[in-house]
Amino acid sequence: MIRLVTFNNEMEAQLLGSRLKEAGIDHRIDSEDGSDECNVMVFEDDMDEATEILEAASFEDKDFIDDELGGIDDLDDLADLED
Repeated sequence: MIRLVTFNNEMEAQLLGSRLKEAGIDHRIDSEDGSDECNVMVFEDDMDEATEILEAASFEDKDFIDDELGGIDDLDDLADLED
């Protein structure tokens, strides 16, 4: 398996993992002890399709942030709005 992407938290890695699973792509999420970084690993044969899913997910997330949250891309900023 080879690294598709590295995330700074496990939640993002798990979200992508769910999308990969839906597409039938085998994957593994590796994390280093003592680190928040998580590597999403896929088989080399699946790399092109997995990359497309990653890029589509990034685009969808950006649209959600821009359209639904008014450009807020940090949960701390969202909490400030609620106060």
